Amino acid sequence: MAKRIAVEDDGDDNQGTGIWLTIYSDLTTNLTLFFLILYAFTRLSSSQQQGLYTALSQMAGSRAPVTVKQPTMQEQTDELSKKLGEYGHVEMNEQRIKITLPSPVLFDLGKAELKPQARTILQAIASSIKNISNPIVIEGHTDNLPITGGQFSSNWELSAARAYSVIRYYIDELKFPPDRLSALGYGEYHPVAPNDTEENRAKNRRIEIIIVRK
Repeated sequence: MAKRIAVEDDGDDNQGTGIWLTIYSDLTTNLTLFFLILYAFTRLSSSQQQGLYTALSQMAGSRAPVTVKQPTMQEQTDELSKKLGEYGHVEMNEQRIKITLPSPVLFDLGKAELKPQARTILQAIASSIKNISNPIVIEGHTDNLPITGGQFSSNWELSAARAYSVIRYYIDELKFPPDRLSALGYGEYHPVAPNDTEENRAKNRRIEIIIVRK
């Protein structure tokens, strides 16, 4: 009579598989937490990042906190000039930073609605100035040629409407704090060149974004 042979499960193999799954699960969890922490860190402002560095240094027993080098105003201005290229230029003095954008870059003739390319340019500027707490003034300027027909009855109204369009875009689309922004329309009364040639009149048709230095 044939004997039955009992086949038993190898307990060691099952135990090894269980340990491997536990290690894999822990590793996956730790990696997920690591990337979540990295993502959260990128959402912090520069001052918050500095505070976190300092706290971690103190927890680790370091006597000298890690410092994060903040870009100087001149470095930020130079970087913004590179971003704008031919679409505008940046000037800086002790009182303010002035970003000048020719009106044709942002608006069609006699209009105050932003052109599609204007949004790209304004976004590039916003990435450099949004985290600066200084007040920002948007100024609209025109040449001295009178407006005939159309939506606006004067250059003054046109310049003010264009400045307001830039402000609305920064507040509504890019979520700038409204209390940092103000708009002014100067019409043809603050020219940067005589209105005696088409080239000079083109220089006077512009939007200026002023960052007031405290």
